Amino acid sequence: MSTDSVQADEDDAFSLVTSASWQYQDNVLYLPDGQRPPAVFGLNAPRGDQSYVASVGLNFNKRIGRQQLSASASQIMTRYNDLKTLDNDGHNLLASWKWELGNDLSGQLRYSNRRYMQGFNDFRSLTPVKNLVDLENWRFDATYKLDAFWALIGGVSRDSLRNGVPSRLGSDYDIDRYELGARYTTRGGTSFELVGIDTQGDYPNRLPTSNVTNSYSQKNLEARIRWQPVGHSRLSASIGQANRKHDNLPERDYEDVYGRVGWEWTPTGKFGVSFLAERQISALDDIVSSYFRTTTYSIAPMWQATGKLRFDGRVQWVSRDASGDSFFSTLSPAEQAFYRVFFGIDGTARQEDITTYSLGATWAIQRNLTANAELRHDSRDSNVQFYQYRVRSLSMSLQYLF
Repeated sequence: MSTDSVQADEDDAFSLVTSASWQYQDNVLYLPDGQRPPAVFGLNAPRGDQSYVASVGLNFNKRIGRQQLSASASQIMTRYNDLKTLDNDGHNLLASWKWELGNDLSGQLRYSNRRYMQGFNDFRSLTPVKNLVDLENWRFDATYKLDAFWALIGGVSRDSLRNGVPSRLGSDYDIDRYELGARYTTRGGTSFELVGIDTQGDYPNRLPTSNVTNSYSQKNLEARIRWQPVGHSRLSASIGQANRKHDNLPERDYEDVYGRVGWEWTPTGKFGVSFLAERQISALDDIVSSYFRTTTYSIAPMWQATGKLRFDGRVQWVSRDASGDSFFSTLSPAEQAFYRVFFGIDGTARQEDITTYSLGATWAIQRNLTANAELRHDSRDSNVQFYQYRVRSLSMSLQYLF
């Protein structure tokens, strides 16, 4: 939920932010219909529960000449009413330096570090457990202007994730990404980009097996465009091709096309709507398939009812189709029959449809005090019953900026 209306004075380098929120979910563990929480959560533990979140944070924002420095740190405490096993403490750390050297060279150095409880929608296990995740990211971007129209762009980043439960340590990863490309901007402000991306991924706690890889390399070539045909309309689009290789498991290699089209339309100062159509490619740790082909359509309207009250909505449809070869694809018919009889694996690729509806409101009560409320529905239908869920939730929050 948005808290954009909470602003600090422009001359203040430091500000203190406090917030408190409440949420009710009727299916906290994202269980299939009719399934109860396991005994580890207590006898007769409910599917639905209330949670309370309190956070306190410190923000820093300062411009020194052409350099923009910003940082934030917050501590977050989450407590549940009945499912107390899920109680957890987390944090958010962020630091950023937007730099400029002369008139032609600029960029950003950014660092973030988060600790949070992993959600249960995609984190599936026979016995759901609390998994605290530590996610760290470094990123350096640079743009060099060749002339009034052309520029070179590049970036280097590293993402590291560590899981807190032993059963998920094999999913820890370190990902290094290198980007290099060119941008052309017309006099009217339309920009075209062509970018090459090289990614090296490593799973430090995995031992390679017949169906598990501990590293990969991926190369992407991506074209992008940003266009503002009129003042109240903005278009963006991209198309690319991903080619992933696995040294020890070439049968899991894949190559596919992805793309995105977005349109932001604001016909008046009080009303706007965003449209999105997207196709993404993502790796899948599965015995039958090697990657997901995900297609997303979403509509997100916004209405600024008054100077202090804003409503936001979103409708999103996602279709995920598992594809690509895997260890199972290399088995003989007799071996596949063995897996089918003794493990219930029949070679059927996963197919899922995920639907999200949400309606939220933001009320700027005072200059430094903001309230939010959101009503939301999430559901996933899958040809594998284990992955199905339906979740309805209501949340409310208050934020105050000192």
